[in-house]
Amino acid sequence: MAGKFILSFDCEGKWGVADILTPEHGRDLSDERLRNAYHSILAILDEFDIPATFAFVGTFAQSPADFGRIRLGIEALAGKAQAYLAPALREIDEDGGEGWHGDHLVEEVTQSRAGHEIALHGVTHVPWTMLDEASAEAEMALFQELQGPVRESRTFVYPRNLVSHQAVLARHGFVGFRTARPERSRLLSLLAEFNLLETPEIPVPPADLVLIPAGFFLNWRSGLRRLVPPAVTRMRVRRLLGAAAAGGTVVHYWLHPENVASAPSTLELLRALVREVARSRDAGDCEVMTQLGYCRWAESLR
Repeated sequence: MAGKFILSFDCEGKWGVADILTPEHGRDLSDERLRNAYHSILAILDEFDIPATFAFVGTFAQSPADFGRIRLGIEALAGKAQAYLAPALREIDEDGGEGWHGDHLVEEVTQSRAGHEIALHGVTHVPWTMLDEASAEAEMALFQELQGPVRESRTFVYPRNLVSHQAVLARHGFVGFRTARPERSRLLSLLAEFNLLETPEIPVPPADLVLIPAGFFLNWRSGLRRLVPPAVTRMRVRRLLGAAAAGGTVVHYWLHPENVASAPSTLELLRALVREVARSRDAGDCEVMTQLGYCRWAESLR
């Protein structure tokens, strides 16, 4: 019996931290560091032939020119999320958009030979729990105006994993979204990295939308998280894949390319993860899927 494996990336640039911008973000999320991070990630996935889901913030996926075309709509939405979007628009004006425009990164992902999925991580990365349903609809009206592959997205990753307004997604043609684990403190999240008894997730029968398993955050080697030995992370991955193979369940790992840009040693954990997945796949114990591939498989079980 083969388990299922999904790897997804939340692709944000500076949009993911628009409401908490610091000088460190300016250093860590420069265009050059982002470009190097995405290039290194794609090289690993190509090396092991692992397809993944890259969920881009819609505004981040736009060129400066295409962003300019939808700016009025973003400014209108800022009235509902002033604390989030006003700093973003101000910094874009002040620094020329460094770290805010990633259309070239979308292009690199789509050209990768592993065959990755482009998904949507919100249009502006404003958490949907900050929006009423009408404002969520307004954001999705902006989705209709996006340019490039992100406009064809059919799976969704909620900004900051705050799930809300699922009916809006269904009305705009999405087939599934990544679910979220209950919120917990940073300390508990750190301690969870040492839990070798974690179990894979059981597929949930689809309703209007497919519920893609929430998965596990790949340890970001920054701050106190650097105290987690890489060997512990590798053992956790190996145990999860083994349990998924035995039970036909699902292992989903996710992270941000920005985690690699700000803490490059995170890349070695990604390589270790992908190597373990490739071994499991090659042994016939694991089927690698994108989020959209998982949704199609789940729909076939109806």
